[in-house]
This record gives sequence, C-alpha cells and structure tokens, in this order.
Amino acid sequence: MGATTITVSVQLGSGGFAVARGVADKLGFRYYDWEVTSQAAEEAGVSPEIVAAAERVPSLAERIMERFFNAGFYAGDLPEAVVPTSTTMDTAIQTLNSANYRDMIAHVVRNLADRGDSVIVGHAAQVVLRNDPRALKVLIHGSTQHRINRLVVDEGMTVEKATEALKQSDADRTNFFKHYYKINWLDASHYDLTINTDTLTDEQAIAIILNAAQSLVPMKV
Repeated sequence: MGATTITVSVQLGSGGFAVARGVADKLGFRYYDWEVTSQAAEEAGVSPEIVAAAERVPSLAERIMERFFNAGFYAGDLPEAVVPTSTTMDTAIQTLNSANYRDMIAHVVRNLADRGDSVIVGHAAQVVLRNDPRALKVLIHGSTQHRINRLVVDEGMTVEKATEALKQSDADRTNFFKHYYKINWLDASHYDLTINTDTLTDEQAIAIILNAAQSLVPMKV
C-alpha cells in the first residue's frame, strides 16, 4: 500500500534536505518545507516571519512579556527591571500567540497529510503525525565531524563557521522540542526509520527511504 506522507526531520549538515527533495521527486510527491510556514501565515493573516518565530524557544524577556500580556497587564504595569527593549517588546508581542501559530502549523501539516503524496520537512511533523498510520516518519542525521565536513564542502563555510552553525542549530532544535513537546527529537523511537548519512551517498539514502515508503503497511492505532 505504501506511505502517502513522509515526514523528514533533518540535522543540519546531514544532507537531509537534498535527500528529502530527491525522495519527493522520485515518488512524484509534493515537497513542503518553508511552504508550511507560508500557508499557516496566510491562514493567520500575518507575515511568515511571525509564524516562523513560533518554531523557536522564546527568550526570557519574551516569556516574561507573554506571561504579563496573557494575564491582562500592559507594558506600563511591568516592573522596570524586567521591561525589555523596544525591539524585544515588538518580538514578544508578535510571539504572544505563538501556541496558536504552532497550532496553525500543525493544522497545515495535518491537511497536507490528508491530501497525501507529500514530503514534509521539519515543522515537528513527526510529532503532529505520530499517530497517523499513513505517514512514514524519517530522521536523517550524522556525526558532528561529518556534518561539519559537508557544510565546508557543500556550503563553502570555514570549519569555524560550520562548527558554530552546527552547535547553534543542534541546541535550538533540542531546546525547541524539549520546551514544547517534552521529547528528545533525536530519540529513534519517534521515527519509523533513521538514517546516518556518514557513509551513505544521497542516492543510497533516497533508495532506502523509497523502499521503506513503498513497503509501509498502515497499522490500526
């Protein structure tokens, strides 16, 4: 019967984005990455940047602002010691409804899954669709050194910049899933298939996912 939706979670530098797009091309599926954010933003009537902010952990200042605003306070009611800068306040105001924006993103992900023939990259789709038997949930990862090397070769980064980019990306994603979903996103139990690209070419990784997708037998949940 096969999977009708494939979610792909990607560690930076693992080549996962190219692999996911390759899978979509081979299957004739639609590929969704930034498009999920754009569609959620359109439904919410806000800019994609505001919705994208919902997919990161807010700063301490933003969380303070969110708690005060949700409690019905105004900026003038805040203790002077915790009043953020105007730039931070603008960001905090935009993220006050971040939970609602994440709900909208989840709504878009579910709609795409209902339509089928979709490869969805990121957006916590493996969590949103964890109980969807039609979805094959894939994690593409790799060791730190191999991912640094890939960024240096593929993106033209220096080793220093690649190392910092990986460190920041890994921390952001770990914190996001721990903060909002209380899970370790690299835990293999959240996926049907995990692929380490340290010794695999993109073509080999694509072939493995295609085989798994075409062999998936939806189970009742």
